[in-house]
Amino acid sequence: MKRLLAAGALVLAGLVPAAAQQGSPAQATPEEAAAADVVVDPNAALVARPKQADLLTGLYATHAVIEICAVPLDAAVTGAMAADEQRLETSLGMDAPTGDAAYAAVKADVQTTAPDCAEGSPDRAGVDAVTAIYAQAAATPAPAGVSATPAAAPAP
Repeated sequence: MKRLLAAGALVLAGLVPAAAQQGSPAQATPEEAAAADVVVDPNAALVARPKQADLLTGLYATHAVIEICAVPLDAAVTGAMAADEQRLETSLGMDAPTGDAAYAAVKADVQTTAPDCAEGSPDRAGVDAVTAIYAQAAATPAPAGVSATPAAAPAP
């Protein structure tokens, strides 16, 4: 048994340097080294989607399902949703025409999915969950100086 372990250790000792050599990078030519340099440009634009954009898209999608399915809503709920849409659009630097175009694009996408408008369907359940948040906020009196409008609503 000791001989087997000793033989295994010798074989393993011979493989470790070979594996290390195999894992080390080969010498690069100057052209390859120059091409591999990483340059950080502090003026480069970052493509980062703010959380408000995701919230606004979800709110637009909910609004679209409400329109497509002709879901009846209380005026306080629709007003609060519209106020949140406006607040999110403003936070993203969108003017009214840009907001209208963004909503139209989201609504067109929602229409292509042919939302199920039946009571209890997953599409309606999502809408009902969002509108329940707004209905609850509208029914709860806000403390002085605080808006009763929810900060954001999830997408259906």
